[in-house]
Amino acid sequence: MLLDIRTRLQYEFIEMLLAYEGQITNQRLREKFGITNVQASRILASYREAYPRNTQTQKGQVRGRYVPTARFNPEVANLSVEGYFRSVGAPIDNVQVEDAQKDFTNVDPALFRVIHSAMNHCSAVRVLYRSMNHPDGLERVVHPQAFVFAGRRWHMRAFDESTVEHRDFNIARVWQAESTLKNTDTPTDAEWEEVVHLEFRPHPSLTQGQEQLIRDELFRGAISRRVTTRRALVRYLLRDFEVAEDPKTQQPPEYQLYLHRIDST
Repeated sequence: MLLDIRTRLQYEFIEMLLAYEGQITNQRLREKFGITNVQASRILASYREAYPRNTQTQKGQVRGRYVPTARFNPEVANLSVEGYFRSVGAPIDNVQVEDAQKDFTNVDPALFRVIHSAMNHCSAVRVLYRSMNHPDGLERVVHPQAFVFAGRRWHMRAFDESTVEHRDFNIARVWQAESTLKNTDTPTDAEWEEVVHLEFRPHPSLTQGQEQLIRDELFRGAISRRVTTRRALVRYLLRDFEVAEDPKTQQPPEYQLYLHRIDST
């Protein structure tokens, strides 16, 4: 089916939500595209008419809310976690943008829906999680808290009942996932809740000219730059910006910045 650009974006959004959230609603269309209730209803009706095998009404639900059928097969969207987050995010209009960051996360949408639902309902998920130490996987019960994009992969921040710790799990390594009951309450994630301020400065091994270049490029001429983040995300930020924690051993050209100080709020 040949679609105009606007319709393609609308249908892609519908399929992303069906695949990764397990439902599409009139309200989500209104919020995403800034349209009226009637316009959103027409878009949903048009999509359902074009692809009748993909959606069904859920028993007991109000009109304007649809879920994927067992035969759901995306006709417009190329499913990926990166594509889902791009689709639900704010659009950039009339600007040509190319993103060099590439997401290598490969996640079954059905597994993602289970995690997404648990996160929304503050519940737990039983997962088979694979790692380099346990490539065949270990069963864990986790309490998902948030999604985190860490460089080239999507993670979930979750409390792990096995280790009794809050950890980051690469969601592409979640091999199985099913909803389950919590065996314990979710404790406060202190590292997630703590906000810290990082002060970056040009690496001390740079020449005077190189230091000024970095200051002009990244700090607007200032001697340093402060970045605020959650303590749990500090290591991702340092890796992304290639910031040296130990400037004596972590040298240019790989590291052009160093972590001068870190302060809690």
